[in-house]
Amino acid sequence: MKTIDDRQPRRPGPGGRTAVRGEFGHLRTRISNRTFAAKLALWAALTAGGAALALHPAPWSRVAGVVLLGCMFAHAAELQHQTLHSLGFRNRRANRTAGIVLGVPMLISFAAYRATHLRHHRDLGTPQNREFFDYGNQYGADGARSRWRVGLDWVVRFTMLHFYPQFLVGAARAVARRDYPGESAHTSRGIRRDYHVILGALLALTVLSVVLREPVVLWLWLLPLLLVAGPVHALIELPEHFRCETLSRDAFANTRTIRSNRLMTWFTNGNNFHVEHHLMPNLPIERLPALHAEVRPRLKHFHSGYLDFFRKLVRG
Repeated sequence: MKTIDDRQPRRPGPGGRTAVRGEFGHLRTRISNRTFAAKLALWAALTAGGAALALHPAPWSRVAGVVLLGCMFAHAAELQHQTLHSLGFRNRRANRTAGIVLGVPMLISFAAYRATHLRHHRDLGTPQNREFFDYGNQYGADGARSRWRVGLDWVVRFTMLHFYPQFLVGAARAVARRDYPGESAHTSRGIRRDYHVILGALLALTVLSVVLREPVVLWLWLLPLLLVAGPVHALIELPEHFRCETLSRDAFANTRTIRSNRLMTWFTNGNNFHVEHHLMPNLPIERLPALHAEVRPRLKHFHSGYLDFFRKLVRG
């Protein structure tokens, strides 16, 4: 019996996102609270396991714990992305609460990320497009660039050097109770709330480190964040629009999909189906593979896996 992966997809009719949404609106299903709760439970269990390993004195355990925690920090950002679109839980407050918690490990304000990300969906294909995570040369712009500059671009991207100063500025505004440029008073209040939560968590772990005379905050947060989560998150985000036609309004031209395997689809929380997500942002994450099967013939930027993408990227 053929599965959704090997059956012949039906070619959609002409038109852009509006036509696709009209034709495949039947793919929408009710948001499953249990599915997202199960995702959160698995993430929490793996994060707790990473913490236990990182606090064990054996060097191999420390390393394994830091790597696992860093990967779970990056996975949390992908789960948070689902809450930005109110696709985790059916209840808006539950989505917001989960989103705030999921953003803490990578210092991400839920309110700031949500506002910026929804504008990204609106403005992609125009010069006004901006993304929450600034990697410098965001989409791999062509042009005469020295080898030194290209190398610097990659260092900035994988160390997320632009993001951490952005966090410090945002946190300082929160402490000073100031609004954020370009955001409404309501959104600014939400951003301040998120930064207060993050700063409170940092303070709590720092105090615990002093009390226990053990650098808990270093092993459980700073090292996983800086050495693992940042680079892994950059690797996940890189293929989405990199070297696509980002001044085109056509989602088939400005975005990339990576089919990948079940492990990576889980790890990226379905964000590998990125064209499909931009075509129907309110489609439950679990339904993106079904939409992929329908629109696969129209995909312009498509790779069968992440290794395939990065192999071709390195080869130029």
